[in-house]
Amino acid sequence: MAMYSYSLIWTGIYVGINLGIFDPEIPLWEIFITLYSVNAIIYFSIRSGVSQLVKDPSLTATQMMVAIIAVTFVLHYTTDIRGAMMSIYFMIMTFGVFALDRVKMMMMSVFISVSFSVLILYEWNTNSQSQIFGISFGQWMILVLGLSWFVYVGGYIYNLQQRIRDQRETLRDNEQRLTQAYDDLTITKEKLEEIAVRDDLTGLFNRRHFLERLDEELARAGRGGGGVHVALIDLDHFKRVNDKHGHQVGDLVLRKFADVARRELRRSDVIARYGGEEFIVLFTEGDTMSVQQVLDRLRTEFAIACTRDINPEIGATLSAGLAAWHIEDRPETITLRADLALYRAKDAGRNRLAVA
Repeated sequence: MAMYSYSLIWTGIYVGINLGIFDPEIPLWEIFITLYSVNAIIYFSIRSGVSQLVKDPSLTATQMMVAIIAVTFVLHYTTDIRGAMMSIYFMIMTFGVFALDRVKMMMMSVFISVSFSVLILYEWNTNSQSQIFGISFGQWMILVLGLSWFVYVGGYIYNLQQRIRDQRETLRDNEQRLTQAYDDLTITKEKLEEIAVRDDLTGLFNRRHFLERLDEELARAGRGGGGVHVALIDLDHFKRVNDKHGHQVGDLVLRKFADVARRELRRSDVIARYGGEEFIVLFTEGDTMSVQQVLDRLRTEFAIACTRDINPEIGATLSAGLAAWHIEDRPETITLRADLALYRAKDAGRNRLAVA
């Protein structure tokens, strides 16, 4: 803005010299080369970050003071259009409206008033015969009144801008708080959803969620799918473990089973805690033979893990009953057949798998 403004003023003065409204003795090139040089230094100070070391990083007050001195110097070489040229002072004040508060605007106004007063006094002192007191005093009064208006309006605009900036900051803070609250609610919602479908102790799905999944899979199987199996698993002599070793050890056994099951079952398999020491598994893929192999591996690995990681004296084992899907099956019928197969496995001596 400053460089553009100086270019316009330079062009106006150059034309004014040729029209005879400026003193041809004005050092036009020297003035504007100096101005462009100073503004180049200001520009590179801002771009390089050096200006961040001062309170006014935009160097607005510095730029305004340089321009005020230059305009005052130019006014010395004007005659008939001095009143019009004084409007450039107001252009300079406009430059500071959005960057300076009311106190700084007042200081700039005082600086302009003093600069113009020094110019008048200098001209009266050097060539008093050519000066007309009424004109000089009138120009000075108009300048002071105009500057007073700029101080008031500029301060108002600056304060308004500050309020808008503060409101923007408040809105940004509120937006951040709302975003954080939304994220917290999302996390809480996910945790609640987890609680709604998970068993607290083992982290496996709960019975309600499992039955919903089973109902969905049976409906899919009825539309032309297949390969659905349900297995009921019971930890053998679990009451004896609690009575002999305590409920804390019993909880460790339940969690150990859950860990082994998550490791040994396939990604497509769904396991849930059915109640107490009883678990239920939904197999959505594979034939009966492959599902039996998965359950046998689970049975073997569970016994090894309990002996190795908890207590060799526990001797924890499991029994399982497996039922394959039939065309007329409902959730309760396939679960009942798996349950009957589980009782057969227990009656046969436990630590084994029976197929319905």
